Amino acid sequence: MEFVNDFKHIVVLIAAIIFLLITVFITIRQVKKLPLSYTIQILDSHDESIILTDLRLHFRKYEVAESYARFYRDIFEQQQYKFRVVGLKKGAAGSVESTFLYDKRNKAL
Repeated sequence: MEFVNDFKHIVVLIAAIIFLLITVFITIRQVKKLPLSYTIQILDSHDESIILTDLRLHFRKYEVAESYARFYRDIFEQQQYKFRVVGLKKGAAGSVESTFLYDKRNKAL
């Protein structure tokens, strides 16, 4: 009887360890999919990409990029510009030509 109780405890412990290992594996896999940096893409009223001088456009964190995009929307609301945050999948933030652009819903642009 004592062996059965010990066996139950061992099975529960092994199941808990397997669950934790699977959770860690899934978390690491999702972290690897995140963009390395973010940039703000500026679109005019015809949905064409443009460049406005003297604006900070490259960021490491999504929250900061989104905050700047909201700030720029408030400043340039009369000019009808659209500001969109996109993730740079690989490469440095300054080298857009060697990167893949992803928007915040992880869809390729």
